[in-house]
Amino acid sequence: MATTTCGWCGRLTHMTLVGDVQRRGRAIGDTRRWDTFGAAFRCDNEECLGLLIGQVDLVEDMGMLTQAGLKARFLATEIQEWTPSAVRWPPFEDVPEAIAAAASEAHACLSINAHRGAVALARAVVEAIAKDKGITRGNLQKKIDDLAAQGFIRGATKETAHEIRYGGNEVAHSDPTAEALSADDAQEILDLMDEILQEVYQGPAKTARLKERRQERERSAGGEGP
Repeated sequence: MATTTCGWCGRLTHMTLVGDVQRRGRAIGDTRRWDTFGAAFRCDNEECLGLLIGQVDLVEDMGMLTQAGLKARFLATEIQEWTPSAVRWPPFEDVPEAIAAAASEAHACLSINAHRGAVALARAVVEAIAKDKGITRGNLQKKIDDLAAQGFIRGATKETAHEIRYGGNEVAHSDPTAEALSADDAQEILDLMDEILQEVYQGPAKTARLKERRQERERSAGGEGP
């Protein structure tokens, strides 16, 4: 059995192979083939039981394998692609609702390999943060600089925000036929977006809650800590 996050129910669960493994392939050179093997799986979550397709690519001639041998080889190989894929919508607590929704949608785009959409939304999140802090004049470069100048982000975080801006600009202004943005670059840009949200909203909110609980304990004890 394979394990993955189900694209139907969103649960991390086991998948049970249903039926036979199918193959499609194309020639590479004179002797080798690039074969894609796919099979139907059933989600083992009893509240779902949805059907997904798992696919594996192998570079070799598998034509002599029996179906039993093919199944064994297929199940021993990590599934490389699931359809439907699981869409990730992480929550962003302590972040203003509209900004949190855009950040979550950026991660959803990334989870289905819509890299340019993910990066464009990350750029929009940075601009929305500036506007939320009352910085509305100038282009995004100036807004980011003003976020740092007014103490909302540190100097190092300012450079982080500019890298997100560069990525967003590349997506917005590049030739659609140019080399696609890599998955690694898109992932790193969203990681940087998450860091900014942590610094501007989530970290201060956690600190405030911790401080409030400490002060409540001190009031209950009738005194102050050292």
